Amino acid sequence: MLVAMPTRAFVAVAIGSLLAACPGPPAELCGQSTVLPSDDDVADGRGHATRSDGVDFDEPGTWSAQSLSVTIGTLDMILTNDEGGDDVATLIEAGAFPICVPIGARSEQSGSANLVDGGFVSAADHTGGVAILGRDGDTLLGRFSFDLANPAGTELTFSDGAFRVPQR
Repeated sequence: MLVAMPTRAFVAVAIGSLLAACPGPPAELCGQSTVLPSDDDVADGRGHATRSDGVDFDEPGTWSAQSLSVTIGTLDMILTNDEGGDDVATLIEAGAFPICVPIGARSEQSGSANLVDGGFVSAADHTGGVAILGRDGDTLLGRFSFDLANPAGTELTFSDGAFRVPQR
């Protein structure tokens, strides 16, 4: 036996069921929070992080769609491919956020980081991640943390990193 249900009530029940079945965004991606960085986290046009050596890190930054890099002060993050090997520039253009880019030895499924003024680089045994979380106009928003090492074996960790950087 069919029971007539008012159309409006049926639509409300159907939409509610669909929304309940869809999980929200993950709380973390690539080891980073998926909460968009706010002005309280980092000022527009800048990147900020805690460095393990205690040196203050709050620097101006930019990003490039051509080389898919984020540069904050003398820290370069090369973010060409995401964890699945997809082209990050294409994902950003499509608005397919959030995007996870593991940091380590640069490969088809990871990016790399380089602190130019200290010779510190990521490698297979010095890893981390960058979560590209959104775009506001030409400003790219994200979070990062990773371990780097220099040729002498000195290690340097960037933690609780966030950026809100314009396109160059």
